[in-house]
Amino acid sequence: MTTRVSCLAIWAALAGPAPGPHLEEVAKGVWAAGFSARFDSANCGWTVVGNETILIDLPRGIALDDFLPLVERRAGRPARALALTRLEPGDAATIEDLVRRGVRTVWTSEPLRRELVAAAPRLAAAASSKPGAGVQVVPLEGRAGAAVYLAAPAVLFAGPAVVNGPRSQLAGSDSALWISSLRALTRLQARHVVPGFGSWGGAALVDRELRFLTELRRQVAYAIAQGRPRALVVGDIQIGADYQVWMPYDNPAQEDIDWVYRELTVPSAPFGGRPPEPADARPHALVLVGDAPHEPGHLEEGLRPVFEATGVVPHFTVDVRALAAENLARVRLLVILRDGWMRPPTGEKSEYVWMTPGQERAVVEFVERGGGFLNLHNAMGLYPADGPYLHLVGGRYIGHGPLERFRVEVVDPAHPITRGVTDFFSADEQHTPPYDATRVHLLLRNRSDDGQSAAAGWAYEPGRGRLCHLANGHTRESLLHPMYQRLMRNAVRWCLRLPEVE
Repeated sequence: MTTRVSCLAIWAALAGPAPGPHLEEVAKGVWAAGFSARFDSANCGWTVVGNETILIDLPRGIALDDFLPLVERRAGRPARALALTRLEPGDAATIEDLVRRGVRTVWTSEPLRRELVAAAPRLAAAASSKPGAGVQVVPLEGRAGAAVYLAAPAVLFAGPAVVNGPRSQLAGSDSALWISSLRALTRLQARHVVPGFGSWGGAALVDRELRFLTELRRQVAYAIAQGRPRALVVGDIQIGADYQVWMPYDNPAQEDIDWVYRELTVPSAPFGGRPPEPADARPHALVLVGDAPHEPGHLEEGLRPVFEATGVVPHFTVDVRALAAENLARVRLLVILRDGWMRPPTGEKSEYVWMTPGQERAVVEFVERGGGFLNLHNAMGLYPADGPYLHLVGGRYIGHGPLERFRVEVVDPAHPITRGVTDFFSADEQHTPPYDATRVHLLLRNRSDDGQSAAAGWAYEPGRGRLCHLANGHTRESLLHPMYQRLMRNAVRWCLRLPEVE
């Protein structure tokens, strides 16, 4: 059971009538201190590990002369260590003052340690990225800083990774890496979470921040996939109340939406400023997804497990301009799950075929020179008619039936792509593409309850490369079907000439 403490009572005893932070013992022996909106509702705290009192982050708007006695009174001993999750202007001087007052060690992530020592070289001896027993410093990606995890009481001081109430300010961040950091924090299975800013609580705080950022990126990505210009996207974004805490104060601002838009479009896309290094031996993939009928969030949800299982590093993008020769030169696999028709809802006659002759040539040359191409679902639909792209794919889109359950039948069970796959039913659009039987090898057929049958997958080797087309993939259900997941895993391995493992 937590113990709430009257700030005014403590202040009256220790520091006179001046107001101070609000305090709570969030777990036995672990205290959180929260500060006012003037300081962005920032938090800090302290705990005792062994015989040592450890401060976690710096107090805001209160002098050390007042704060340190408060900590010592509650902890029973003076602070001798500091665990730091973030560094703000002027903090280095405060930390130097703490060292003069008896703090012997400053624990933080290695990037923050370097930043701290650069600002205050005299702290080099005290600053360390190797904390003592019972304290884990978790470096954050996407947000400059760290998190601090206290294993025994299962308390996470999440630092700048979690903002629970005030607006999450995205400018300057890498929202994709921020999401990755949040996923890593969820694996700690903390029972109590003190965010860097806002109200503390349970493990759900990390999940809420993760869902909020994911939803914001999803909505912006969907607008980009439809060709919406940046000036109009702000009005498209509607974040639901279940993603927010202090609504409407934590609504994303225009600068946040603009920032995510820039992250998801060229030149940042498709690699987010982190192109694959030549020394990285892992196979990388350029994955172009999303259009008006196909929301990119659920497509990524269906594809990501395939890449995780095959050891491929995916670079998802919704910006069709990212499909360029210079980007294909950095990957070994191309995956497309979107059609060739851009539908920006900006007025009449605004729709157009987006793939340029240069992009067609880039794809053909990529495959013929040895690249792999996994062409999914509608990635033949509404592309330049009779152009080199559709000639490469080996078929063309002529429409589909209603969304219904139909049977997917294996034609060649001996091929590496269909190995281990049995006939299955799926709720999807039944595409009916004609294909060039003189060039491609048929792997699958689909068959509706009404008897309609058509090709559902094929493969062949154009030039030195490999290409596979799989027709399913409109619904989340069809993408996540176990047999279709196996088909896609097999297809990725075959396209990349990776060993079969299933």
